[in-house]
Parts: sequence; C-alpha cells; structure tokens
Amino acid sequence: MRKRLVVGFFLFLLALIFITGCVTKTSDIDLPLVEMSQFSPHLETLKARYDLTETLKTTKMTVTIQETGRNPEELREFLWYKRSTDGNDLLRVQALGPFNDTKVVAIANRNEFLLSLLDEQETYFGKLSDGVLRNIFRIDLRVSDILSAIFANPFLDGRTEKLKITGLAPKFFINRAGVEAGHTEIITILVRDGEPRVTEWGINDKDGLLQQSVVFEDYREVDGILRPHKVEIERPLEQTRVVVRMAKVQLNIEIDDSRFDFEPFLTEDMKIMPFSELEETDVSE
Repeated sequence: MRKRLVVGFFLFLLALIFITGCVTKTSDIDLPLVEMSQFSPHLETLKARYDLTETLKTTKMTVTIQETGRNPEELREFLWYKRSTDGNDLLRVQALGPFNDTKVVAIANRNEFLLSLLDEQETYFGKLSDGVLRNIFRIDLRVSDILSAIFANPFLDGRTEKLKITGLAPKFFINRAGVEAGHTEIITILVRDGEPRVTEWGINDKDGLLQQSVVFEDYREVDGILRPHKVEIERPLEQTRVVVRMAKVQLNIEIDDSRFDFEPFLTEDMKIMPFSELEETDVSE
C-alpha cells in the first residue's frame, strides 16, 4: 500500500506538472487564420493573471484517481504556492489521511524537490531537474510546466513565437511545435466578455498518437482573477484518469518562506534517499 500511495500521490503531481498532451479536434472545416496582432491581447491577459498572483493557497482540494481494474482513489490535499522575493517559485502540497492528518508532503523549492512519506519515515530528496519525474514514470515532464498547469497558461515558458492561430470568436485554436522533435501542441482558448479561458491543452507525438487529454473547467473569479477550479486529465495509454477539484482558493495572502523549508523532513529519524531509489521501486501491489 505504501508503494501505491507513492504512485497515487505522484499522479496528483502530474495534475500540476503535466505537459505530455492531448489531441484537440479543431474541426473538419478549415477555420480562418487569426493574426497574432489581433490575438496577442488575450495572451497578455493570461500573463497578467500570473503576474498579479504572488501567492496561492487552497485548503480544500480533492484528487480522484481512476485506473482500469481498480476502484477509484480519492485523495485530499492542501496546496501553497509563492513567488519569492528573488523571483523563484515555491510550491508545497500535502496529502491528508482520513482524520486530516498529513501523510505525504511534497515541496518544490527553487531547483530542489522533496517527497516525504511521514508514516514510513522516508524522504526522497534531490535536484529538481527535467529528468526526475520523467525517469520515474517514463513520461515527458518538464519542471517549467508546474507554473503553466497551476495558472492554466501554456505560454509561461515564453514559447509564443511561430504560433498558428485559427478559429472564430469565441473559440480559438493555437498550434505550435512541442518541446520534443516532431511533437505538436494544440491549445484551445475560449474568449467570453474579453476574458480568455484555456479550456484544453495537449500534445500530439510525432506519430499523431493521443498521449493525454487535459480539460480546464469551472472558471471562477478569485479576488478579481479568473482561474479554473477543476482539471481533468486522461492518459489513454496508461488507462488513467485524474480529476482535480479545488475550493477555498485564496490569492495574495501572507505565506512565510518557512512553509517551503526542507529541514523538518531531513531529520535523523527520517530515512533519506535519492530519487533513484523511487525509480527502482516496484509499484505493483
């Protein structure tokens, strides 16, 4: 069960750090091209939502994991995000037990990452590189995507050149080259009352194979900033579906940097291991 908890919790992290994508069907009808000069204000609005959010906290978040042949698992989490004074992004996620006791803690602080299993008194700790989660799950994951997922903005990594934009108001489709050679990203944006909403985001691999389907839903304003409160992720090859629901989202509240400290989980009573140990773990029950 411990190994299943590790995998289940990392599946939750996939909901935050995903990029390997989905296929969005635009239409069998050729849609008109949209000039970048016309569409750029919507990209600027998406960027402004990130710029205006210095901290984010939610104390009511559920993650439902459905794998073929297994009963659904529901995890409850807390999440804290902060942009530090030096411009780095800090993230902490806690998975709770049935009595609201913390079972798992994950912290991303600058270029380091920690995963602590409290009941087992085990902590995995190491550099937060693009290869850490890719090596564990054999899935293409990039560190920079953590922000893009939290803010429902695929453009925070700066890849806004050579975009092909098609569609008719209120729905637009953006095609761009993926990070991997031969991959193509497809992003769907719905614009209502001048406010853009990223509704779908994904990647076709070089063979056109559906890797993952991601949908952002339930957009609501929090302190004047529009953001989704539900994310659905489906991975057909792994026959896995993850649904993340957030409530009680608070923005720009005071969060101390100590919330993202590693030291409480690197004590002598914890067994500290590199992520390579997790990579070698047999995750089957």
